[in-house]
Amino acid sequence: MFSGFTVSGASLQVLNVGDRGTIARFTQADPSTLSHLQSLGLDRGKAIAVTQRHPNFMVSTEDGHLTLPPSLVSAIYVRLAGPNLV
Repeated sequence: MFSGFTVSGASLQVLNVGDRGTIARFTQADPSTLSHLQSLGLDRGKAIAVTQRHPNFMVSTEDGHLTLPPSLVSAIYVRLAGPNLV
C-alpha cells in the first residue's frame, strides 16, 4: 500500500513565498547564465528563501535580498529545508 512521500527538492520557480532551502544545482548549462548567477553570489550550497513572487521574483540569502529575472529563476533547483535555514 502507498504510504506517502516527501518532496526534497524543486525548481525555484515553483516554490511559494516562505519556502527555503539550499541551491542544489543549476538546470541550464549556458555559461552566461551560470556566470550571472555566480556574480550575484548564487552558487551550489547557498541557502536561499523565496520572499516575493509577484510582480517580481525575490529571494533572500545571508547576503541580502535579490530580485531575479525569470531566466535565472528557472535555472535554479533547490533542495528544500526547514523554516529556520535562512
